[in-house]
This record gives sequence, structure tokens and C-alpha cells, in this order.
Amino acid sequence: MALDLEKFAFSFSHAVIKLAGKQFTGIKHIAFKQDVHREATYGTSRKPQKRSAGQLGMGEGSLTFSDLEEAMQFYDALGADPTLALFSCECTLANEAGQVRSFECLSCVVAGFDADWEAGAEALSLEIPFEFLLLKIEGKEFART
Repeated sequence: MALDLEKFAFSFSHAVIKLAGKQFTGIKHIAFKQDVHREATYGTSRKPQKRSAGQLGMGEGSLTFSDLEEAMQFYDALGADPTLALFSCECTLANEAGQVRSFECLSCVVAGFDADWEAGAEALSLEIPFEFLLLKIEGKEFART
């Protein structure tokens, strides 16, 4: 008998962007990553003895709004200098068994503007690259000080 994995598999549930007291939810795609940069430490040997705790790099990500109108409302809410306005981004994954997993990018800023449009039946979307300082997974900081 085949194992039904459907109830165990997580799927993208929703993302909420919080900016200036407003929430934006029309997100169809989100991507983010944050790397730790480490160095080897050497003694008198040629072989590495240990590794450093490392430095947490600036996180990078992108949001794709499913609707151009909500994307433009988000852009307007960024204010006079869109590249300096801080916002947060919370992403939730859920499965049919009711389990929920959460990821949160904090202290985000817009890092660019990516448009790629063509004629067709689909609504026009807009991708907004961003940078962030802190990643929380299930409420815990990814890299603690």
C-alpha cells in the first residue's frame, strides 16, 4: 500500500508584508536567504584547527506581488525614499495535517525594482528585491550573537 504523503507535505500558505501600520498579502512568490561567512583558524599546522563563528551576512530576498495594483500601493507606502523605508516580511507554510511553519525577515529594505511584463491573460505581477538584517525561523533567530 502506498504511503499518502499529501498530508505531510508543506505548501506555501501566505506571506504578510508589514509596513507603516499596513499589511500587504497579495504575494504569489517569496524567496530569501542569509549566509554565514566563516574562516578557518590555523595554529602551527597546515591543517585547519577550527572554524570561526563567522559573520552573518546581509540577507537577500525577493517578493513577487500577484497584482500590480497592490504592488504599487506597497511602493507608495514606502514613502519619499523607498530604499530606506523599513518593513518586515512573514511567510507561513502549512500542510493538510494542520501543522504551520513560520519564517520572518526583519528590518527589510527595498534593494531594487524588477519588472518583466508581456501581453496575455495573466494579471501583471511585480517582483521587488529586498535586503534584511535578521531571519527568524519558528520565532528563533537564525544566528544568535
